[in-house]
Amino acid sequence: MRKSGIKFIIYLICLCGVTNTYAQHQISGRVIHEENANPLEFANITLSTADSVFVTGTTTDQKGHFLLKNIPSGDYLLIASYLGFTTQAISLNGLSKPIDIGDIFMTEENNQLETVTVTASNITNKADRLIIFVTDQQKANSSNGINLLTTMQLPRLTVNPIMNEVSLPGDESVAFCINGVIVNMPDIRAIQPYEVIRIEYLDNPGVRYGDADVVINYILKRKIAGGSVSMDLGNAVTTSFGDDQIAAKFNYKKSEFGLNYSIRYRNPTKVWGDEERTFNFSDGSSLQRFDKGSPGNLSENSHNININYNLLENDTYYFNATVRYSFTEDDKMRQSQRYIAQHPDDITFVHQGTDTRQHIPSIDLYYSHSLKNKQTILFNVVGTYIHSNLNQKYEETKDELSITDVISDVDGKKYSIIGEGIYEKTFENASRLTTGIKHTQAFANNDYTGTVNSLTKMDQADSYIYAEYSGKKDKFSYIAGIGLSRSWAKQEDEDDYTYYTFRPKLTVQYDFTRSMFLRLKGEVYNTSPSLSRISAVDQYMDTLQVMRGNPALKPNLNYHINLLYSWKKGIYGVNFQNSYMYSPKPIMETTYRENNLFIHSFENHRNWQKLNSELTLSAGPIKKILMLSLTGGVNHYISNGNSYSHTYTNFYYRLQLMGMYKKFSGIFQSYSAYDSFSGESLNGGEKIHLFMLSYNAGKFTVGAGIMLPFSDQYKRYAENRNIYASSKMNMYANDFSRMILLKFAWNFNYGRKAKSGSKRLNNTDTDTGIMRTN
Repeated sequence: MRKSGIKFIIYLICLCGVTNTYAQHQISGRVIHEENANPLEFANITLSTADSVFVTGTTTDQKGHFLLKNIPSGDYLLIASYLGFTTQAISLNGLSKPIDIGDIFMTEENNQLETVTVTASNITNKADRLIIFVTDQQKANSSNGINLLTTMQLPRLTVNPIMNEVSLPGDESVAFCINGVIVNMPDIRAIQPYEVIRIEYLDNPGVRYGDADVVINYILKRKIAGGSVSMDLGNAVTTSFGDDQIAAKFNYKKSEFGLNYSIRYRNPTKVWGDEERTFNFSDGSSLQRFDKGSPGNLSENSHNININYNLLENDTYYFNATVRYSFTEDDKMRQSQRYIAQHPDDITFVHQGTDTRQHIPSIDLYYSHSLKNKQTILFNVVGTYIHSNLNQKYEETKDELSITDVISDVDGKKYSIIGEGIYEKTFENASRLTTGIKHTQAFANNDYTGTVNSLTKMDQADSYIYAEYSGKKDKFSYIAGIGLSRSWAKQEDEDDYTYYTFRPKLTVQYDFTRSMFLRLKGEVYNTSPSLSRISAVDQYMDTLQVMRGNPALKPNLNYHINLLYSWKKGIYGVNFQNSYMYSPKPIMETTYRENNLFIHSFENHRNWQKLNSELTLSAGPIKKILMLSLTGGVNHYISNGNSYSHTYTNFYYRLQLMGMYKKFSGIFQSYSAYDSFSGESLNGGEKIHLFMLSYNAGKFTVGAGIMLPFSDQYKRYAENRNIYASSKMNMYANDFSRMILLKFAWNFNYGRKAKSGSKRLNNTDTDTGIMRTN
């Protein structure tokens, strides 16, 4: 069995057809104590490629000397470490001949807090990522992993330090990893900045990352003894709003134990919506209806707890087990006064919304094993159970008497398991082959009671097999990927479907210089309908409108092409990107009339297109204090349904100004709405500006911020352009206007440090499978 496995691996390697001969070089140097100039014997020397692939390593001799032989030309990172001393990282870009680094000076640590001093350029560009080595100043002005990102001016990334949110424009998604392990936002907040060696910003993630548009991977040090405790609190003084968490880690030899608990609450009292709807009936008559909202309460509360254990055996194997539990409780009821245009004095009171309780336990098991000849195998299994209770209510009253009462109670249960395996081979020229297979199996059972009773049982399965090869030739680098996916779904008493998708992906990058490149990326991927949309269920929204699932929905393809130009010279930088997305037969909304009712459902329509152009100018740090980033962009949407066609153009901007001086930091952000348009619906984005000031005293950080200081109103806009049932809606939450927030963070740690393992899979399940009417 063992021999056959080795033969299979050799066969995979042979399939690549890659044989190269490269010049070999050597790297030498000496590690010495900075204060007394004494050599440091047995200092650890490691060499990795710029994209974090280990190449070789050694230790220093009695005189502090080291020598690394047979190193191919390329870009590398050399790290010198010694227990009790700060770690030194040196970028070796464009190695093409033997090099003597000379003396590497090591300084003793203070309070055992290990830091990395970057002595060369702290940013390296690759075809799939930026690698950023965090500076001492950035660490000194950060209290956790989230606000550390605000100091980096990463392309297209918006970091809101008050809301503790990290996002990309529009509907694009960002995933987070710590040493390759997929994590959630509380885990990022629990990061102590001194732990961070570097951050990998994968703005062109490979086929293995699924639907993630960007992956942010924090590479941290690992302790072999002791542990850490951290607390991060952020609470508003003007309204009920907060994010609080506490985290702890304990290390013993090869093992690490972790615990993280967080609570998040949003309970504003000044939330309402104003709505205008026009209904055009089949007999030619029309009804124009107005809802004037009354300020009321909204409640969003969540509790999250993660328990983690991992085991690292040198660089041989890495095992990680995480148990997560999440509980959310939302009350999104709203009140309004309703009248029609013909009778503005005839008022009806409307009470509508959703009350939700959701429990999500999950377990995540991961194992990686390093084989000979730079080969690695990885396995990941994630099991998730989602139990949801929804109470959807719509009631009209007049003269304190109920005239309409629509109730829908949903008891939903969903079970899913995700399994993935990967084989990876790195060649002598730092090129890489990755192959893998992933399967997701899900079952949902949703019991609808109330005005309409229904029971839905649905099965869904998705399989994905893929291969990816990356390499570099002179100034060209490339990533070529190919995949085949199978989507299957079956609802009780309905026909099933099986859909196959061919998923190629190609990225080509040309480096004009070390600081300027042009990248072209193209990919094809599929979108499967959610379980909620294929549910054979009718849900009444009010007396005139019904939400209806469509079991006949089919997955659709998406074609995406992106061209990026990037330049950086000293403190100045430019990023200019243009992208185009085309989706034939997309799943979009449809509205039709049936017996004087307006049915809202979904169909596979003709096509949907999006064109985007975006320019970012950045500067900093100016005088090692100020950093400025300004982005301007435009979106153009083309939505062609089976019976409608719409276009929409949206201009937007993002501005960030940050200052760092000693232990003080301040940030100002302002950005306009990034709107999205799909089907016949326009969803307006947030228009935000904020200030945040912080003081970092080392173990603790205090800060204060204010959101929307120059506005007395927080507003979101939505619109539907259907010819039968059009609508316009403004949602207000004035508690968030001029909201003042106080922050406090405390970090305590003890123990020695060692290196960390790496998990590189991203699997999770959050789709409940329940149809909602709002």
